[in-house]
Amino acid sequence: MAAVTDDFTKKCEIKQNDTLGKFVVARCNLRAGETLLLEQPIVVLPQMGDRRCSKCFRLTESFCRKCRLLALCEDCEDHDARNCQKLIEMRPSEAQVAVLQGKEHTEVQAALKCLLLREHQETQPLYEEMTQMETQLGARKGTEIWKNYNEHAFVPLETGGVLAKLKSGADEDLVQGLLGILDVNAFEIRAPEPGGSMRGLYRRAALFPHSCMPNLQTAIDDDRRIKVFTNRFIAAGEILYNCYTNILLGSEERRQILKEGKCFDCSCPRCQDPTELGTHMSSFICSQCSCSGGYIIRQPETGIWQCLLNPEHTLKPEFVSNMLERAKEEIFHARDDIYRLELLLAKLTRLLHQNHFLMLDIKQNIASILRQILQNISHRPNKKVYERKIRLCQEILLVLKVIAPGISRLKSIALYELANTQAELARKLFSEQEQSSRDLLAELEQVEIMLRESLRMLLFEPLATPEGQLSRTMLRELKELQDDIKNLQESIEDVVHQ
Repeated sequence: MAAVTDDFTKKCEIKQNDTLGKFVVARCNLRAGETLLLEQPIVVLPQMGDRRCSKCFRLTESFCRKCRLLALCEDCEDHDARNCQKLIEMRPSEAQVAVLQGKEHTEVQAALKCLLLREHQETQPLYEEMTQMETQLGARKGTEIWKNYNEHAFVPLETGGVLAKLKSGADEDLVQGLLGILDVNAFEIRAPEPGGSMRGLYRRAALFPHSCMPNLQTAIDDDRRIKVFTNRFIAAGEILYNCYTNILLGSEERRQILKEGKCFDCSCPRCQDPTELGTHMSSFICSQCSCSGGYIIRQPETGIWQCLLNPEHTLKPEFVSNMLERAKEEIFHARDDIYRLELLLAKLTRLLHQNHFLMLDIKQNIASILRQILQNISHRPNKKVYERKIRLCQEILLVLKVIAPGISRLKSIALYELANTQAELARKLFSEQEQSSRDLLAELEQVEIMLRESLRMLLFEPLATPEGQLSRTMLRELKELQDDIKNLQESIEDVVHQ
C-alpha cells in the first residue's frame, strides 16, 4: 500500500483552480529543508518500450509460467498472488497469450497493472485515488502517443480478451486515461541496473504543480520511497512547486518536453524571461554587433530571435533549430573525447553565450573526464589540468546559483567537485614547494567553508540514495580536512615560537 506520512496533512493544503487544477499550498511557514512528504508508490512500472520483471524489476522478455501475462524474469518464481490468480482465471487462449506477449506490445504491462488495482478490494482505494489524477485525455486524443497506445495497449488487451473479463469492463478511453495518468504524473526512479530508469506513481507527490524555479526538492531512495522537502523558506499560503524537467535545459527545450509529455505550457518567471533570469542559457552571440552584450534572444510574444542591443539583427528560427541539432549531434559523438569536446567548446563560443545550455553540457562532460584523469595517479596531471577543472566548476556554479537558489543537489555536487579539486591543487603546489604552509592553510580553510556548504545541502537527501551515500563520504572527508588544518596551524605556530 502507498503509505503517506502525517507531515503532508499538517503542512499542506490541497486547493483547485482552472489554471492549475489541483495544487498544494503551505498551511504554515516552512523552514528550508523541511520534509513535507514521505510516500511509497502506488505502482512501479517500466519506461515506455521496456518490459520489466513484476517482482525484481529487472529487464526481461520472460513471463510468469502460471498466468503467462505479466513479465517475470527467470530468476523470480512468483509475483503478486492476487494478480496472478486473477489472470489465471481469465483463461486466455494460446492465440490471445501470443498477442498479449507480443514484443512490440510492451505498454500492455503498464495498463494491465493499473487495471488490476481495481480488481481487488485491498487495492481498489488506490485505484480510485489514481483515477482522480490528471489524464489530459482531451489534449492527447488523436496524437501520435494516443495512436501508439491504441495499437500497443488497448487493441492487444481487447483482442487478448482481458478487458471483457475484468469486473467492470474497460473501454479505450479508460485504458488511454490510465496510461495518460502515468505520463502526466509519474516520477522517474532508478532501475536495478546502473543507469536504468523506471516510473513510480505517487498519489500525493503528483499534486505539486510545476515550476522551472521550484521551491521543493524531491528524492527517491532505494526502496522507491519519495521524499519531498522545501529548498528555501516558504511562507504560509505560498503555492508549493516541484520541477518536472531538467533545469539545465534551455526554455524552449523545457517547454517542449512539458508540452509533449505533460500537455501544458509553462509560464513560470524563468520561462517568461527571454534572458532566463540573466543567465542567457538559450542566447546566441550576435555576429553583427561589435561590442559586448550583443546577444540574440527569442522574444516569447513573437517567437522572433532578436538582438538585445539592435532589434534589426535577427536569426531565422530555422537556422537556430538546425544549428542546435547539429551541435547536439557533435556533442553526442564527442562525449568521451576531451580533445574533441574542448575544440567544440571553442568553436561554439563564437555562436553561443558561454552559459548556453549546450555549452554547460559540454563543460560538464569535460569536468567529468578531468575528474577521472585527476583520480588516476598514473596520469600525473599538471597544474593546468586542476586549474581547468576549477574554472569549469566555477562557471557551472555561477549559473546554478541563479536557476537553483536555496538547497540544490546539483549545486551541492558542483561545489563539492570544486572544493575537492582546489584542495588537491593546493596540496600539490605545497608538495612541489610552489606555496608555503600558510598559503596551503588559507586554501584549505576556504575549501572547508565550501565543503560545509555543500554538505549542508546534501544532508537533506535520504541516506539510501547515491547523494545520501556521498554525504557520508563528505562527512569523513570534512573530518580529515579539519584534522589537516589543525595540524598545519600547530606546525605554523611551532615555527613562529622557535
